[in-house]
Amino acid sequence: MSSGNDNKKLLLIGTLIGVLGAAALIIGMFIQFTVFNPVDIFALGIIAVAAGIFLICFITFLATITPAGLTVNDERPSLFALLIFIFAPTVLISDYTTPMYFLLDIGNGILDDASVGFGFYLVYIGVALLMVSFLLLACIYLWKNRMSTTGGLNLGSSSEIGIVKLLRIITSILIIVAGAGIVLGFIIAPYSASGDVFGLLMYEDGSHLDLKALTFLILIVGVIITAVFELFSNLGIFKMSKSELPVLAFLIAVIALPGYSTKSTTLNAWTSPVFELLRFGKGIFESSLMTITAFGWILLLSVLALVLTFFLSILTYFFNTSASFTARARRAPRTGGGRLEARRKKGKFPSGPPSSPVGDRSVALSEPTSMTGGSQPTVSSAPPSPPAFMPSSSAAPATSSDKPTCPFCGKNLRFIEEYQRWYCDSCSQYV
Repeated sequence: MSSGNDNKKLLLIGTLIGVLGAAALIIGMFIQFTVFNPVDIFALGIIAVAAGIFLICFITFLATITPAGLTVNDERPSLFALLIFIFAPTVLISDYTTPMYFLLDIGNGILDDASVGFGFYLVYIGVALLMVSFLLLACIYLWKNRMSTTGGLNLGSSSEIGIVKLLRIITSILIIVAGAGIVLGFIIAPYSASGDVFGLLMYEDGSHLDLKALTFLILIVGVIITAVFELFSNLGIFKMSKSELPVLAFLIAVIALPGYSTKSTTLNAWTSPVFELLRFGKGIFESSLMTITAFGWILLLSVLALVLTFFLSILTYFFNTSASFTARARRAPRTGGGRLEARRKKGKFPSGPPSSPVGDRSVALSEPTSMTGGSQPTVSSAPPSPPAFMPSSSAAPATSSDKPTCPFCGKNLRFIEEYQRWYCDSCSQYV
């Protein structure tokens, strides 16, 4: 984001989507699920979570949109409420689940029973809206400079060190390619068995979409879109934050945090989506009845590439916060064509310009001038003869036409007594 005003607009959109998603979820659960007859305490618990999200997002939305009175520009309460809904564990031992994934499991069962009603669509449209709201609010939070001493926004403060910028560009491209490969591997069948092909986006019996897989793909698409923003920002196409932090946080959610598991899950322990997908691929290779397809290879290789981008993002983040760069001294370009190059003395001599101009410790080459009484000025010491390649007829030339000249630019040289070297002011180097 390029300014606090843009950030406020994004906060408005994110909280409004959160309000709509929570409202749809609550209404849909009362329509679709049997909440009170008999009482379903788990459904009531999820409704309470959704009600909390609704209240927080609604209050934040009102305080953001009003020009007077209470003014809020803080996305953290809404973001925290959404984090509880999406990632807070309800079961750690046995199949890991969260409030959101608990609903997704129930939804798959409803689709199996073919008892889909209007409330079902409201519930899962609400879940999708809450996911979108989470992605938007997470971007706001991560693009804010929370370490700022003034507490304000500093959205464009990312390091401009060349290696950091290059790492961001490379990582963004890899994430986009790997994410697209995972999406293709889910949509198009990654394996075949007995002549039939099966896709991960479909449920076990192939009769309907797997809601858990679909939600996982929404998160993958969110990572891809965020990586596109990062790539375009570092290429100068977008004027918004160049920070790698949003992509890194979403990668953690995709790689490290549990939630999605394939239909082949047999472990009852806490696990992660990447491990589940790799174990799914291992099962294909070990089975004599299943054959991996080209898109199965794309899926597995994309998962491995996503793991690699996670480590690159970590490297970029710490380089951005701790690395510094000091420009090295550049050598003056040599434009002498086919002329002789200057010969440097062996040993110690300065590489930069002299610390003082002609005078003080250097001996100026001056032309003879007339003085009262007819006497000529004398110098206490004379510079040594110029190098052999310089046009000169004497060690201390008497006229400007006899001064030693630079072999590169042809301009006059001056002698630096401290270092016993001839120096060209035009080329900024000793000869």
